[in-house]
Amino acid sequence: MPTYAFRCPDCGGVFDERRTFARSDDPVTCPTCGGDAAVKQFGTPMVLRKGMAARALLEAPGRPPITTAPSAHGSSCPCCSGRSPRPVVPAAD
Repeated sequence: MPTYAFRCPDCGGVFDERRTFARSDDPVTCPTCGGDAAVKQFGTPMVLRKGMAARALLEAPGRPPITTAPSAHGSSCPCCSGRSPRPVVPAAD
């Protein structure tokens, strides 16, 4: 269910309310002053691409850096050393 931002012209209060698309234009009562003339505000929609939510959580400010488990295979292993594995070359017949 989408969240809409509203502004009350009587008291100047700004508040959010979750409601269905069908009820998005219904009258809203201001929770601060009780006025019934609140107007829906228009803003920029949030658009996410695949993987953006996980990246935002992992790169959040103040979050401690991600640590990796100790190496199980040794320093020459591509998966433990962080290096790319060598490309596999098919054997000549």
